[in-house]
Amino acid sequence: MEEAISRIITELEELRHSQPTPSFSDSSLSDLETLLDNSLDDDSEPIHRLFAELSAKSLYPSSLVSPIASAMDSGSPSLSLVASKVYLSILLSPNSPVFTLFTPIAFLSLLRSIRRCLKRRPPFHPGADEPSQENTANRKRKTSARGRGSKKRARSSHGGDHEGEESEFDVRVLFSVLERLELAMKLIHLDRFPDSLKSLVQTVAEIPVMALEVCPNSGNYNKLTEFCSKILLEVLRPEHGDEANTAAEVLKSLSPMILQLKSQARSFAIEFVTIRMRNVANRSDGVTKAMVNFPRYLVVKAPEKSEPRALAVESIMEVIRIIKFEDQMGFVEYVLKMSQGKSNLRLLATDLIPMLVTSLRDPLGLDSEIGVKNSWGMKCLEALIQRCSDVVAGIRARAFSNLSQLIGFLAGDSRSRGVLKEVLGIGSGDEGLVNELLRKRCTDEKAVVRKSALLLVAKLTGLFGSGFHGALLKTMGMACSDPLVSIRKAAVSALSEAFRKSPDENVATEWLHSVPRLITDNESSIQEECENLFLELVIDRICRSRSVGLPHNRATPNGSNAKVKSFEMEFELLLPEGVLGLLREICNGEVTPWVKKICTSLGKKNKLKHKIALTLQNVMRTSESLWLSYSMPIEKWTAPPGAWFLLSEVSAFLAKAVDWEFLLHHWQLLDKDGSAVNIQSPHIEGVNFEEEEDVESKSVAWAGDRVFLLQTISNVSIELPSELAAELAHNLFKRLDEFNMHLTEVKAHVKALKTLCKRKALSPQEAEILVMKWIDPLLSKASKILENYPLSVYGYE
Repeated sequence: MEEAISRIITELEELRHSQPTPSFSDSSLSDLETLLDNSLDDDSEPIHRLFAELSAKSLYPSSLVSPIASAMDSGSPSLSLVASKVYLSILLSPNSPVFTLFTPIAFLSLLRSIRRCLKRRPPFHPGADEPSQENTANRKRKTSARGRGSKKRARSSHGGDHEGEESEFDVRVLFSVLERLELAMKLIHLDRFPDSLKSLVQTVAEIPVMALEVCPNSGNYNKLTEFCSKILLEVLRPEHGDEANTAAEVLKSLSPMILQLKSQARSFAIEFVTIRMRNVANRSDGVTKAMVNFPRYLVVKAPEKSEPRALAVESIMEVIRIIKFEDQMGFVEYVLKMSQGKSNLRLLATDLIPMLVTSLRDPLGLDSEIGVKNSWGMKCLEALIQRCSDVVAGIRARAFSNLSQLIGFLAGDSRSRGVLKEVLGIGSGDEGLVNELLRKRCTDEKAVVRKSALLLVAKLTGLFGSGFHGALLKTMGMACSDPLVSIRKAAVSALSEAFRKSPDENVATEWLHSVPRLITDNESSIQEECENLFLELVIDRICRSRSVGLPHNRATPNGSNAKVKSFEMEFELLLPEGVLGLLREICNGEVTPWVKKICTSLGKKNKLKHKIALTLQNVMRTSESLWLSYSMPIEKWTAPPGAWFLLSEVSAFLAKAVDWEFLLHHWQLLDKDGSAVNIQSPHIEGVNFEEEEDVESKSVAWAGDRVFLLQTISNVSIELPSELAAELAHNLFKRLDEFNMHLTEVKAHVKALKTLCKRKALSPQEAEILVMKWIDPLLSKASKILENYPLSVYGYE
C-alpha cells in the first residue's frame, strides 16, 4: 500500500505544473481504485495515509480531481468508467472533504463518461481503414505537448489492444459507478448547481434507452434501471432544490421514453412515475403539483400520427388515474377546452374523452346530486358529438368511432339509458339530434366518415332497438350501393342490425329493397354475407311460424266485413310479429329477382333446410282453416301473399319436404275456382283494385298463386308416382288446349307439363316423344286460331 501511495504522490507532483492538466496513468488509477475500495470496506487507514502524504508534499485533496476528470474525459469507455468510480469513491471515503472535492466540471465529466460507455460502438475489424497520416500527425503533436505523464497515458490508452478501437466496458463497473452515484447524492447538494442537477436528471433518464442496445441481458437491464430509479428518487429530495421544479425536470426528461413505442424503457418510465413518484407525492406538495401538470405537458408533446397518439393517450391516462379526483376534473375541463382548440388538440381531445369517461368514477353523476344532464360525463359526450361535425374529416371519423365506444359504455348502466336516449334524441324521428347528424354523415364526402357513421348506427340500433327510421333509414339503404366495398359492408351491417332489432315494417321493407340485391355484388364476401343475412333475417324468422295453430274458444263476429277484418287481425296475431309483412314484401316485383337468386344460391350450397318448406305449408293450412272457421266461402280465400312464391323457390331443392296431398288439394281448389273468376293482368291500366271487395285484386292473387303452385308442382313432380303424374299431365294439357287462361299462367303450365312428361317416360327419348305428342296438336290449333283471327276481326267469319 505504501508503494501505491508513493506512486500516486509522485505522479501528482509531475502533473502539478502541466497545463492543461493531463490525466492519471492507468497504473495510478488502478492504485487509487484499490486504495479506495479498501477504504470503503471499513478500512479507512489507506485513505488517511494518502491525504496525510498529500499534505506533507504541500498538495491539497482537490489536486486529485483534475487528473481524474481528465481520465474520465479520455481513454476507452472502460478506463473512463474506472476513473468515474474512483472519483465517486473519493467523495464517499471516510472524512472526505466533499465540498472541496466536488466541482461541477468534474461532475459533468462523470456524466459524460456514463453516457459514452452506453453508446453503441462499431466493432473493430482487422484490416479496416487506418487513420490518415494527417490525423496521426495531429495526434502526435497533441501528445508531445502534454508532457511526460501524458505520454504514459497515451501509450496506455491508445497503444496495444486499444489501437484502432475502443474496448467494451464491463457492465459491473457501471453498476458500481451508479451505486456510488446514488450514495454520493446523499452527501452533495445540487441546489447550488442547477445545471449539474439538470444534466444528472437527463443522463439518468437516457440510461434505460441507451442500455437497450448494449445490455441485452434482462437481469442486468433490470438492475441498471433499478439504480436509475434510486438516483432519480434521491434527486427529488428538497436538498437538491425546489421539489416542484426538480420533479418537473424529471418528468420532462422521462417524457420521450413514455411517448416512445412500447419497450422495457417505457415500462420503466411509466412504473417510476405512477408508483415511485406517486409515493413521493404523498408527502410532497411540490411533486404533487408537477404530477398534476404532467398530463398537460404530454398533451403538448403528443404526436399526431395514429399509433403514437394512441400511446400518448394511454400514457396520459396512466398518470390521470393516480392523481386526486379534483385534479382529474381539472384535466377534464382542460380536455373540453382542447376540443375547441387547434386541429391537433381537437383530435387528441377526441381520443381522450372516451378514455376519461370509461376510466374515472361516476361520469354521469348517478351517485351524486348534480344530475345526469349536468354531469361532467354528459359534457364530454356533447363535446364528442360536436366533433362529429368537425371541419377536418379525420376528426369527424375518429369522433364517430369514439362516440360509438362511449355510448356503449354509458348505456351499460340501466339508470342512464333513458336519459342517454333523451339526450341523443333517439326515437324523436328525423328531428332527433343523432338522427339528423347520422343522416348527414352517412352521405359525407369522405369515405372514412361515412363508414364510421354507419358503424355508429349499427351500435345505436343494437343498444336501443327501434328509433331510426325515415330519412336515416333511406340513407342506410342508399349506402348499400356505395362504390366502396367497405362502405357497402358497413351499411349492410347497420341496416341488418336495425332489421334484427326493430319489428317495424318500414325497416323490413328498406332492408329487403337494399340488401338482397347485393347477391349480384362484384365482391364475393358481400354476396356470402347477403346469403347469410337472408337466412337469418328472413328464412329463420319465417320458420318461427312452424308451430302455429288455431286457438280454442274463439268468438266469431257477424257480418262479412267484420269477419274479414277479424280474420286478418287474428291471423296476424297467430304469427310472429312481422312475418306476414315479410312474406308480402318478398313477392314485390323489385325484390323477387334477388330473392330467386338467393334461394338458388342457398339451395345449391345445401343451406336450405326442410323446416322452411314445412313452415310455409303450415302457414297456408292455418290461414285456410282459420278462414273456414269464420264460415266464409273458400273461393274468396287466398294464401298469405308471398307464401306460394317462396315455396315455389325453395321446393326446387326441398322436393321431399313438400306434401303432394297439400299441392293436389290446392291445385283442385285453385283450378276449380279460377275458372269462375274474371282474371285480369295486374299491368292493365285503369284497373280499380278497391271496388267490389277487391274482386280484380283477388283475381290477380289467384292467378299468381296458380303460377307459383304450378312451379312448385313442377319442382316436386320428380317425387310423384307415375299414375298421379299422368293424371296431372292430362289435366294441364286440357287447360292449355282450351286457350282461355291468363297469359301469366301459360309458361307455368307448359313447364309443369314438360316436367311431368319426363317423369312419366322411362327414357329421355320417350320423354321427347311424349312432349312432341302434345305440342304438335297445340301448335296446330294455335295456327288455326291465328289464321281465323283476321277474318273474325273484319266480320268474314
